[in-house]
Amino acid sequence: MSDEEFEVVDESTSPDEREIRVYDPKGDFLITVPAGAKITFGYFNPAGQRGDQRGHDAWGSPQNVARQTALRIYERGEKGNQLACFIGVAGFRDKNAIKMTRLTQRVTIETNFEDDGHGAQDFRHKAQRALEPFREEDEVSF
Repeated sequence: MSDEEFEVVDESTSPDEREIRVYDPKGDFLITVPAGAKITFGYFNPAGQRGDQRGHDAWGSPQNVARQTALRIYERGEKGNQLACFIGVAGFRDKNAIKMTRLTQRVTIETNFEDDGHGAQDFRHKAQRALEPFREEDEVSF
């Protein structure tokens, strides 16, 4: 396989400034990308994804930077200068273009135990589950 096959997993441009949510194992963050800038997501070193996958640290992250993913932002044009590179991120989302609603599961458990003191005991257990939508934009940031 040639290196060109691994260069860019995703590439995106927009005529407007946009806000991007970056999913990072160390904590998600938001970035504002200038209008016309190009965003790419792939391996830091496209050739680095092949080969031995055992070189991980105690937290399961690759020790070799070349085997980590990279979110890159380039200024306007095909050959624009690189403005930023975020290494080791899990993914990204354009918050203006893609709205996201997570489904959370709410579980209500009720347990009753009755003992009349004369040997008669009654035990009842009831559980109710429901999926509830939760918009990611409604998150409380600290």
